[in-house]
Amino acid sequence: MDARAAWILNLDADLELGARGHYTPSKAVLTAMRSQIDRLAASLLRPGDLLVDETSARNAARGFVGRAFCPTPRATALLRRAGAEPDVHPPVDVLRAVNSRAFSSALGATLPGGAFVTSLDEALAKLGEVPPVGHAWRVKRAFGMAGRGQRVVSAACASDRAFVESAMRDGGVQIEPNVALVTEYAIHGWIAKDGKFTVGELVTQECDRHGQWLQTKRATANDDPAIARAMVAEAHRVASALTAAGYFGPFGIDAFTYNDDHGSVGWQPRSEINARYSMGYPIALTH
Repeated sequence: MDARAAWILNLDADLELGARGHYTPSKAVLTAMRSQIDRLAASLLRPGDLLVDETSARNAARGFVGRAFCPTPRATALLRRAGAEPDVHPPVDVLRAVNSRAFSSALGATLPGGAFVTSLDEALAKLGEVPPVGHAWRVKRAFGMAGRGQRVVSAACASDRAFVESAMRDGGVQIEPNVALVTEYAIHGWIAKDGKFTVGELVTQECDRHGQWLQTKRATANDDPAIARAMVAEAHRVASALTAAGYFGPFGIDAFTYNDDHGSVGWQPRSEINARYSMGYPIALTH
């Protein structure tokens, strides 16, 4: 990353990928992103880089390399409008495939009872079961942003059914036990176009009760070294799967420990795969 870069930090990339067509962020989404964009820009952009968005003047970034939080069609169009030529990136169908929760689920469920289901009947049947841990189910749309597109269901009602039915338009929903988190972890990496990849250090992260990112810190000596080894192994496995799917660029994996209702702490080594930059990426690995 030696050349000056014009960045667009489209933190709503997952919402655009889920829309599958023309997408314009709502005022509420733009408001939710504003403070997070400033925080990410402060750590991700280098001296001489430029931050652009839909308000930037035409050709304001002429001569800059264009980079995005995630190179969605809207992001690359805004970069070109600003005069920057987007850096080489995977096609949108690849971005959509690897950022869907279906992709992570296809690598195997890592939380007891978790599954990505693709029919309304299958989803309602699962929601009628007793979760193996926790006291309710968490239903997640295939694409989401900072806790959006999720719903906790303890006894499916009409509004729950409507949520699931609407979410099926994305191709399915992730259903997993709603557990009490203890510590959240993440690990990040970079996949080159030739498939070679680099994995960064384990980090811990904090989010609010809605799933909105608060901060990321490097893991310390007090963190279980077995968790670090498991996360590195998972990152290698995920990087290989992303490469096989045609993806290259930044990626991250979220994980967490949780209370298992029996006085022990359970381990979820892969709660999300983010085939893009993330809020904690600059702390763990700067390419």
